Amino acid sequence: MHEMSIAEAILDLARKHVPPGSVLRSVTVRAGPMRGIDPSCLQWAWQALLTETRQTAVNLTLIQLPWHLHCKTCGRRWESPQMAFKCQCSSEDIEPLDGDDLQLVTIDVDDVPTPASVAN
Repeated sequence: MHEMSIAEAILDLARKHVPPGSVLRSVTVRAGPMRGIDPSCLQWAWQALLTETRQTAVNLTLIQLPWHLHCKTCGRRWESPQMAFKCQCSSEDIEPLDGDDLQLVTIDVDDVPTPASVAN
């Protein structure tokens, strides 16, 4: 299951961007269809990783991107939630334009109060 290695990479990258004295609360990532990510497997891997690392609850949101396709015969370009093997012009000469994306979009953090700020 490659979702575990993806979850590890996401968590490592997110942690690098958490300011000192803050706690990671949520992460949003965008993934192209060529990544082949099963959302439920990624959530399972994420929760297992958080448990293993004794991390507090961190929400993971996955935005799955559609296929961007191009017909080499008629030049048509379109988006589709599924990989298409035939164009409207009946050509089967279809190519994906992209789809290997994996991008950290946002992280949300909470500041941990310091003893001096609690006393004020």
